[in-house]
Order: sequence, then C-alpha cells, then structure tokens
Amino acid sequence: MRNSFNTAGFSEVVHEIRNDPAQAAFLYTAEAQSSPYRGLSARIGPALFGTVKSARRFSVELRDVSDAPGADGPLPMHLALTGIASCALTTLVGGGSAQSVVFESADMDIAWDGGAVASRIDVGGVPDDATVAELVDQVERFSPNYTTLTRPVPVALRHGPGAAPASAGTAEGAPAAGRPAACQVRWISGTQLTSAPLGPEPGEELRVDAPKQLTGVDWGPNPQEYLLMGLAADVASHLGRLARELTGRAVTWRVAVRGTEDVGGLLQADPSAVVQLQDMECAVAEPAGLSGTELEKVVAAAWAASEVRYLIEAAPAVRLTSHRVESCPV
Repeated sequence: MRNSFNTAGFSEVVHEIRNDPAQAAFLYTAEAQSSPYRGLSARIGPALFGTVKSARRFSVELRDVSDAPGADGPLPMHLALTGIASCALTTLVGGGSAQSVVFESADMDIAWDGGAVASRIDVGGVPDDATVAELVDQVERFSPNYTTLTRPVPVALRHGPGAAPASAGTAEGAPAAGRPAACQVRWISGTQLTSAPLGPEPGEELRVDAPKQLTGVDWGPNPQEYLLMGLAADVASHLGRLARELTGRAVTWRVAVRGTEDVGGLLQADPSAVVQLQDMECAVAEPAGLSGTELEKVVAAAWAASEVRYLIEAAPAVRLTSHRVESCPV
C-alpha cells in the first residue's frame, strides 16, 4: 500500500490480463430519466469487469438544463467533468504510487465554457517539478476518460423499439452554448475522491471510487460511470425540453448509455491497447404518446444540443496545466 493505493492489487489485475486478454474488457452502463413530474435523475447499471459482474446501486438527482440558475443539484455537465477529472487524478496517483511517489494532496479544477475545456492539476508533496510533469504526461497518455476527451470517440445512437444502432453523425459542429460548468475534484485516499461544483450555484459533493473488484471500497460510482451518467442525463434533459418546445407535450424520457474500456491500456499491461473508451452507444426508449416523425425530430434535436455528447465525439479544445504545491513546514 502506498498513498492508500493498493498497488499489489493492481499488479494482480495486470497479471490476469497478460494471461487472459479478455479480462481487460470492462463494460459500463448508465441510465437517466427526465420526467415532467419527478425531474431529472441518473443511475449506474451493472458493470462487467472481464468475466466478473458488479451490480452496485448509485444514483444522482440532477438539475435540469432548462432550470433557472440557483436550482439545487449538479448539472449533467458536472457529472461528465467529474468523470474526466477523477479519472485523471486516479491515473496520476496510481502512476505515482507505482513509482514510490508519496502525495500530500492532488486536486484538479476543470471547467467547460461552451466550446473548450480548461483544467489545472495541483499536486502537493511531490519533490520536484520534473516529477509532476512526468506524472501529468502519464495522465495525458493513459487516463481513459481524459484521452476520450482529447480524441474523437463516436457514439452510436439508437431510438425506437427494436431499432439497430446507427452512426451518430446527426450533429455537426458545436451545439449552442449552454450553461458553463466547473468543478473541483479532490483526491482523498487510494481510489476515493470528491467533486464539488465551482462558482455561485449550489451543489453537494459527489463521491467517486473504484469498485471492490478494482481495489476500491464502493464509496461511489467510478470515473467512467460518472461520464456515462453525464451523457445519459444530458441527452434525457434535452429530450424533455425539446419535446415541450417542438410538440407541446411533456412526456417521460429514458436514456441508456454503455461503453467499454480496455484497461490493458490504462495499466500498461498491453502496449497495443486503445486507451480511450470504445463501443459507445446511447439508446433512447420511445416514450408513450410520441412516435414517428415527431420522435425523429425531437431525438435529432436533443442529440445535436447535447454538450456532453459533443465533448465525447468532437474532441474540443483542451488545456491542461499543472502546479506543484510546496509542502507546509511542520
């Protein structure tokens, strides 16, 4: 154990993957619901780690994208940014722990302004700037969610009963700028982190953790699950808003998202492995009272309006800086 990070446990995962590459395929799922009566919510679904199934129960009540400023709860973009930053910090601390680096602190501020992402990592306890630079370089190369942000990742879109996934090339260019969002993710210990929104709007801390199968303690959803919940909730929120605007109907929408991660790339167990998320798919359930041309119109408009979808598919401008925090004298 170093930084309360179970390096031996991760070494066992690497060993298993090298013996059986199929164990590197991790499947994550998330669902969101937009209801005219109960608002916007998201939850994770069962995950599959190689051949091991993990069924955990975590959910988040969210602020709808159409809510007035000052409403309680995180925005869908907060979930997505939390997933990106927590993955980056977990990669940083895990990589440093493997190199015998002992951290006093590790924080990441991350912000979306409607067209670009700016982020900054502050690291405490690391002896020199060169070590910080090396660790941040590992984040940029091996963090699955961060590389998903910086490389275009297509998301297949499916809607209607029995519909096959189709290419999601329905939206070109950046969506109309929505509400800016920012949060600070703070490393606590091991694979446990917290995320809090930055700015004047209220919001409770979100808990992030790896599942028990990956040396965590199931304190909260993991980074990939936060990113998927953010996508599902963002699409569901826009579906609810645009259905009212385009058809005059307030209906309940359910959105399911899935994606896979080849952890052989993250753990450097397989140099040829793709690091970013793969096989991304978003499925929109047909709501009662809306079908045919109206359904097509609302789904296409919501997909085009989703800023989280744009984050994943378009690889927007990204800026990452880092800073070494001097140790406090005893």
